[in-house]
Amino acid sequence: MRSADSSRALWLVFAGGIAAQILTIGVARFAYTPLLPVMRAQAGLDAAGAGWLGATIYMGYMAATVLLAMLRDPAQRLLFYRATLVLAVGSTFQMSMTESLWHWSVSRFIAGFSGVAGMLLAAEFILGWLRRQERRPDLGPHFAGIGIGICLSGIVAWAMGPAAAWTWQWQVFGWVAVLTLPAAWILVPRPAPASVPGRVDVAMPPDTETRRWFWFFGGGYLAAGWAYAVGATFVVDILTSSGSTGGAAALTWVLLGLSNIAGAVAGSLAARRLGARPVLFGCMTAQAVALAALAMPGASVLHVAAAILFGATFVVIVSLSLMEAGIRRPSAPGPAMARMTLMFGVGQVAGPIATGWLAGPEASYAAPLLLGSAVALAGLVSMIAAGR
Repeated sequence: MRSADSSRALWLVFAGGIAAQILTIGVARFAYTPLLPVMRAQAGLDAAGAGWLGATIYMGYMAATVLLAMLRDPAQRLLFYRATLVLAVGSTFQMSMTESLWHWSVSRFIAGFSGVAGMLLAAEFILGWLRRQERRPDLGPHFAGIGIGICLSGIVAWAMGPAAAWTWQWQVFGWVAVLTLPAAWILVPRPAPASVPGRVDVAMPPDTETRRWFWFFGGGYLAAGWAYAVGATFVVDILTSSGSTGGAAALTWVLLGLSNIAGAVAGSLAARRLGARPVLFGCMTAQAVALAALAMPGASVLHVAAAILFGATFVVIVSLSLMEAGIRRPSAPGPAMARMTLMFGVGQVAGPIATGWLAGPEASYAAPLLLGSAVALAGLVSMIAAGR
């Protein structure tokens, strides 16, 4: 009976993490991707503006990460987490209230700011809970929530269709965000309190070897952020521009989400059997291949296969990289994961801006996709150097 209760508690914790991912990543952040073709068609958003909005998402993500690095008190980190859940809901509704690029930028910045809750804070709280329960540190099920959120955003966008008003579509996503808020608020475990009331533990500073590892591995993770942002922000518009209909592109986004779920589970199992680093390096290589395949001309099965491969790999890269950072500094996993996330965020900001600029008014994505593939390969080299 005790084992059954323990198993139930485990899955409730993961359910809370998945709800946080759906709310802050799947809806607040990723709803923009399947709605991008509709906004370009109905609201006059051009490729450069789309790239800028994609970049502001990651600017918000970086700003929240920097702020989070200053918060050491677990109670403050929990308050920050819950505040960002509310911001995720508000930023989604805000997109439907204006046609100003400036106001959209504010909304996307807030959405990115709230993304720290699902991607980083919920992962930190769950990892700490797993350790307190003497369970194996495994964030694979938690990060499967990204894929579920992608699927949900794609299904909702496909169900509404490209003819529906873009403002109404954002409002529908806002109500989806409202429905996921209670589970994300209640089920994600609280962090352990500071050991001494009124005092926050201070971890020992990292040694020279750890700092060297951080810069090499963090540089590779920065490159992964660039590649991830290019694919995740533009893949639906890339498919639409290459000849796929809006419905087919949205369904491909759903397939990408399904592959994301499968990748999270398969990556977790493979890391147990083969080790984290070989799996991580293989996924970095596959991500580069996927972006290069998306750059190939014409609308074909190759593009769909590339999108699925991209979806299956990027969540494994995020999950294993953050877990490596947390394990590297067991005395301070939260700040270590935050610093790694900051590196990822730099790539996430640079990638969409460069993509929007290189794509130009005609929205030609071949050059930025090939550049993203090259950046991913450079990141792989940096991560291998960190391991050595």
